[in-house]
Amino acid sequence: MLSICVKQETTHYAYVSLNFPSNFVKTGSSFEELVEMMVNGTCNVMGTEEYQIFNSEIEELIESGQYVLGNESFTEEPLSAVTRNDDREWSDIVNWVMQMLIHGESNDMTQNLSLCENESSGITNAAMLNFEQSIYCAGNYGELFNKNFDKKQHSLMNTINDGTAMIYSIPLGDIMPAIDGLTAFNDRDDSDSVLKRVKRDKGKVFRCGVISIVAPIEATSLSVDYCRVLAAALFNGNSEAIEILTFGVNDSIACEALSNKSIDALAGGIVNFQGDVYGGFSYSTPYFFCRRWHGKFLCVCNSAG
Repeated sequence: MLSICVKQETTHYAYVSLNFPSNFVKTGSSFEELVEMMVNGTCNVMGTEEYQIFNSEIEELIESGQYVLGNESFTEEPLSAVTRNDDREWSDIVNWVMQMLIHGESNDMTQNLSLCENESSGITNAAMLNFEQSIYCAGNYGELFNKNFDKKQHSLMNTINDGTAMIYSIPLGDIMPAIDGLTAFNDRDDSDSVLKRVKRDKGKVFRCGVISIVAPIEATSLSVDYCRVLAAALFNGNSEAIEILTFGVNDSIACEALSNKSIDALAGGIVNFQGDVYGGFSYSTPYFFCRRWHGKFLCVCNSAG
């Protein structure tokens, strides 16, 4: 009898529950528990993340021929940059830099180092940032994507929306910086804001965490490039004014580092309702949709093994 193991409260569970009778579905609270359930025969199919397969007991069993992998894709998950929700100005900066990259591709704005300015002083709030620098110094969304992925992969969901894709270019209106520095944030006590700190601290860098995704590995390098784009926007072209820290996909330390302000943003986080509403985090517009429950994540017991 078919018995499918999935982690509870995930999109895997939602998909399986929608497409299979409830008596076919078994749930676990962690990947480790799912592996145990597969090994002890509680289930004969498992739906999970591709990255969790690597360097796990399941991968060894697949290589030995005891399990086989499916070849279908089922769900897609949006990756975004995550920030704390106690600094709205910083969250807006992170989000609108991403929107600018998408806007740039949609409007044929490309990397142009002749327009990439050196860092200037005196920027005290988001309204004074020149967001176009993120494109001129680092490239638009399509350029960054094609730098990290094979061009043929820049298709389907991860393209500018033409009625079928997921990357949507929002009309931005006037994108020039406010010369007079008019901003809604001038009247609040923001001495501890990220923008104020990175402009004030010695070395002038901001700390960007990156989730290291095993598959597709290109998504990790895309996240690193997004961190550099943020630096370019913050420091008028200086994409190296950054400290990058990497975290494992299942590493709770990444969220802890963001919460305790060890890092200022976390690239590669999966957009999560609970994290946004209850967890104290804010999420940028998604910049990549990855296959979360793919055929390669679907381990089926090989009866011939």
